[in-house]
Amino acid sequence: MVTTFAPYAIFLGVATTAVLVFYSFWERLSHHANDNVKQLGTRLDRAGMRVRHEEVVMGIAGAAAALWIATMFAFRPGLLIGLLCLPICAAIAYGGFHFFVIFKLRKRLDTFVTQLELALRLIASGVRVGLGLRQALAMVIEEMPDPARHEYMRVVGRTNLGTSVYDALDDLSARMPSSETLMMARAIRIQSQTGGDLGKILEHLADTIRDRRKIQRKISALTAEGRASALILAALPVFLAGFICLSEPAMGHALLFTAIGHVALGIVCVLEVLGIFFLLRILAVDV
Repeated sequence: MVTTFAPYAIFLGVATTAVLVFYSFWERLSHHANDNVKQLGTRLDRAGMRVRHEEVVMGIAGAAAALWIATMFAFRPGLLIGLLCLPICAAIAYGGFHFFVIFKLRKRLDTFVTQLELALRLIASGVRVGLGLRQALAMVIEEMPDPARHEYMRVVGRTNLGTSVYDALDDLSARMPSSETLMMARAIRIQSQTGGDLGKILEHLADTIRDRRKIQRKISALTAEGRASALILAALPVFLAGFICLSEPAMGHALLFTAIGHVALGIVCVLEVLGIFFLLRILAVDV
């Protein structure tokens, strides 16, 4: 009888301790959570994702519940292990959403940098025909699609609230962090202090961005074989595990439903993540 209820007593004691610790640090955790929510809202806005915080929380909770249910059906662990898997599934769901937001943010940033050359040429042409910098920025809003249209609309909107156009451009370089946007903001600010032909400066900057994009495309073409090799090496263990499960059911059962098999799968997952990380680091080239 004691042996039967020992795991539940241990779990109850651990849960009670966790609740007490959580209550002790509630104020600090609440402040940290509020900061994370604000950062999440800013990151979602930068990524162009028009979703509310409540929808994000419900989506992560639903994904965590679905992952936990799938894990229970696939591995059929005991009650204690199943309860311990619940926070792990929640962490995996949150991590997946975090990486999805980062992916969307990087994709939007790449699109913005691609549009930046044309935007600079539009601003330069507007300045050369006698428009002010703010009116030239309005031309970008009228002529270009998102995300350039949205970001420059924010710049013009901030100037309508009293912010100088140079500070608004600095804010743009912080929202869309890249060397190209930083060069644009600094070049316009320096020209305002030293004088000179702003249209010519922006044309030269647009040419520089075009040349940088050419180099980046060339690097992408030269490293394509390495990225393909990394993808094949990452996918090989997955296909090998599927082949083993289909051709050797006993071995597949031992791999999926025994403790030693779970340890082996965990080691393989860690090695897979480390291998992909180091391969991508090797292939990364800064321009």
